[in-house]
Amino acid sequence: MLAKSAIELVNLCYEETNTLVSLEELKESFIVYVFGKYQDEFLTEYSLEEFYEHLDLLQLTNCRRDFDKAVEEWFVVQYGTVAKDANYHDILFTLVKEAVVQYLPQNRDDLIRGVTKLLTIPSEFIARWKNGLMRERTTPSYFKYLMKLGIRSHEDIEALVDMWLLEYPNAFDKKQQQLFANPPRRGRPNNVELALLIEMAYEFKPEMTAQERERLRKIYYYHRKSLTIREMVGKFKKYINGKKKSDDSQVG
Repeated sequence: MLAKSAIELVNLCYEETNTLVSLEELKESFIVYVFGKYQDEFLTEYSLEEFYEHLDLLQLTNCRRDFDKAVEEWFVVQYGTVAKDANYHDILFTLVKEAVVQYLPQNRDDLIRGVTKLLTIPSEFIARWKNGLMRERTTPSYFKYLMKLGIRSHEDIEALVDMWLLEYPNAFDKKQQQLFANPPRRGRPNNVELALLIEMAYEFKPEMTAQERERLRKIYYYHRKSLTIREMVGKFKKYINGKKKSDDSQVG
């Protein structure tokens, strides 16, 4: 199959990758593809002179500059709207949380490996993505889908994990991982969630009075549907600080 344009030729090259690939990696792969597999297939029917005439027609004359330009133009055509979907963070963050539950990472590097496995192993998210569509899609289509979400390379996965960890700094805590695996049911408190709240409160208030423990429980029961654990801890801190100021003023 002869390409009718440089962009079409880049697409043929990309469909050979079937993996995460950065823009710079694709530029290198494109040159190798054109003067490797594509040239070999071309020469089964045409001469070498015709091959170079064909490249001239595709405006791939000045090797490196023209080839890099073709890849960059292909990227704009394919992914000019990268990450404009308002829900793309939700999709990716949900997948990171799923990797935490499935692989129980102990640190950042473990989590990066887990997310990479989840996104690239054929039996994992790829299979679900294919099964969730009304018509059959190819593996290259899946990686194009990831690219639209903002995941083009392993560096993007690292950036995603770092961004997610800003929201969940306690992600490697066993109780937090248990909470991810068993989220609170609607209308019912979650004992694991409450236990995590109490444990985080003890970090800055190791000794609590019965009144303070009761206040912490009330914060949880009243706000568990509207606030995160960290926000509830912040609310408890304000209560403790306010109480301390009140006690100091009475002493003075």
